Amino acid sequence: MTYLTKSKFKLKFYFLLATCIFISSVSFSQTDYQPLAIDLNDSIALNEVIDSQIKENYIFSGLATYLNQVQFYLVDSNVYSIDEGKPIKLNDNQLFAISGRYKVLLITAPNSTISIDAQNRNVLINTLGTNTKSVIISKDELKNYSANLNKIRYNQLWAPFAYLARLLEDFLVSIKSITSLSWGYSILLFALLLKIILIPISTITAKSQEKVSKINSLLQPKLKAIKSNYDGEEAHNKIMQAHKDLGVTPFFSLKPMLSFFIQIPVLITVFNTLGEMPQLVSQPFLWFDDLSKPDMLLPLGFNLPFFGSYLNLMPILMTIITLITIVFFKDHHASSSDNKKQKLKLYFIALAFLILFFPFPAAMVMYWAMANLFHFIQQKLIK
Repeated sequence: MTYLTKSKFKLKFYFLLATCIFISSVSFSQTDYQPLAIDLNDSIALNEVIDSQIKENYIFSGLATYLNQVQFYLVDSNVYSIDEGKPIKLNDNQLFAISGRYKVLLITAPNSTISIDAQNRNVLINTLGTNTKSVIISKDELKNYSANLNKIRYNQLWAPFAYLARLLEDFLVSIKSITSLSWGYSILLFALLLKIILIPISTITAKSQEKVSKINSLLQPKLKAIKSNYDGEEAHNKIMQAHKDLGVTPFFSLKPMLSFFIQIPVLITVFNTLGEMPQLVSQPFLWFDDLSKPDMLLPLGFNLPFFGSYLNLMPILMTIITLITIVFFKDHHASSSDNKKQKLKLYFIALAFLILFFPFPAAMVMYWAMANLFHFIQQKLIK
């Protein structure tokens, strides 16, 4: 064998090896998985499996209905959302993934053409290839098979948020593993530790807000006098000068918001984490039968739009904690009437959060309630 022939042989070998590694990262074998006996020629049978085993079986209400949705993805080295009504042809290196709240149905069907019905979101197998396989995997097990499959987790989030959600899930799982606490107590400890981690940001926000309130107490009387005595460009110049005299710009009140927006990604990712963790299914805590569902203290006997058919106690307790926080709220630099106006706004926000959170899973509501409680304690300690 000549040197050139040997080189060509090596190139072919390495190319074949790389291809096998790539394929193994997005495909599965019968030794790794236990295949399902699904007749992919029968779209009705396939959609029945999706309805019974992939979709969330509890019907959520209000804004929590997104937890009942099923998402469709094409997986190779990346994960792509599939547009409804658009036929997709699978090649040898691609998986078709149907993702529910906790489970994913994976299908390999080379040379098959599939589409998603735009009206009822059913899966349609237009043409079926050969060597098809299908399997259902719990979302928390995806990372054990391939990093590419694990990208399905939190795929609905912006990539940095999805990465943070995976980190927070690992953090919560580690708390559970290290402490051997129940999932309920692990979530309480998780909320406390996150609050401790975010103390520097919370402290900066509180100090910035205090400074803004102090400046406002000095600025507002001047602005009121200017608006009463001047108009047009002269009023504008006087207003700018009033800000300059206090060493601030008209945008000074936005500074506390910058710190607040740093905490927003944490809130979004925590909620997505607690909403998607299969480990919480059927886990009881206190009076909850299942942390993955609303606490359902008492059946109402009827269905209330946006609220559901159960009385959930945890959102009410969350609102009580918020109301206590509002009662103790006082801006020492604001007038009595301004404090009353601010409190009234906060009461409306508390009501809005009660409506928003009422139909959500107990784990999510409990986290938010404890986060509010820890924030209240922190503010009292700072003062």
